[in-house]
Amino acid sequence: MQKHLINDNGTYKTYINGAWQTVATSSPTKDNFITKGIDDLSVLNRNAKTINQPMSDNGLLGSGKVFKSTLDLKKYFDITSIIIK
Repeated sequence: MQKHLINDNGTYKTYINGAWQTVATSSPTKDNFITKGIDDLSVLNRNAKTINQPMSDNGLLGSGKVFKSTLDLKKYFDITSIIIK
């Protein structure tokens, strides 16, 4: 079975139990691949997902209203676009 590690700016990582874990900061060894490598890359599914974010009224701006919300970028680290309706 093939094993995979992900290189993130020179740090080799594995994805276990829904979190990234550092395996090595230099070239990984064969043992790193065997013991820490990812068996199934489908756990890294990157399908588009829509999340409804609650917003609060933040007053008026001219003839319109202003709304605000805080987005936790550590929770949604793979954001590639944001659309506000």
